[in-house]
Amino acid sequence: MHLDDQPTADPVGQLGTGILCLRSGAEPADWYLEQVHALGAHEWGPQGETDDTTWLEQAAHAITNGAHGWPVHVLATGATVTRALLLAARRPDLVTSVLASDPEVNDADPAYWELLRQVQTPTLVLVAAPQPESDTSPAQTVAGGIANGVMVIVDGCTAPVHRQSARSFNEWVTAFMSIAEGLQTLTLNPREETHA
Repeated sequence: MHLDDQPTADPVGQLGTGILCLRSGAEPADWYLEQVHALGAHEWGPQGETDDTTWLEQAAHAITNGAHGWPVHVLATGATVTRALLLAARRPDLVTSVLASDPEVNDADPAYWELLRQVQTPTLVLVAAPQPESDTSPAQTVAGGIANGVMVIVDGCTAPVHRQSARSFNEWVTAFMSIAEGLQTLTLNPREETHA
């Protein structure tokens, strides 16, 4: 299913573009400004501090209502990456791909590794590497721990990569979203085999 196949959404507060940027509430108001303008993304954050169950309910409600029931690409940065993965694991019907930027994860927690094993959604991890020796291990754990994970290192860039190298970031996520949509189409419409 392609994003172009989705019905036209209302201009305000709807996810007609199919890209949901997760906010934690701690970021500035313009945190995803480049992605909103260049990709037509929509920002969403939970109402107040929430546990994982409540957060999942709120996120599912936002996607179901805002995207008219269509799955979306979920863009997350820093600490929100873990919740994006949680959404992909628990509600794969709502997530076409995860686009993770500079993830901040707790790789000492066994629950984190179990979560990674549960994610089957195509996941792109982009990480800034200002120096050749920059630590990219958190991003490597995400991309390496997910069956459909891919990692891209943006050399010479400081975090957050989605802001410091927005053009490159947007090009990578746009290409990956197309791939994820193609994979989803193949899954939903398997090729019929002809037997002689």
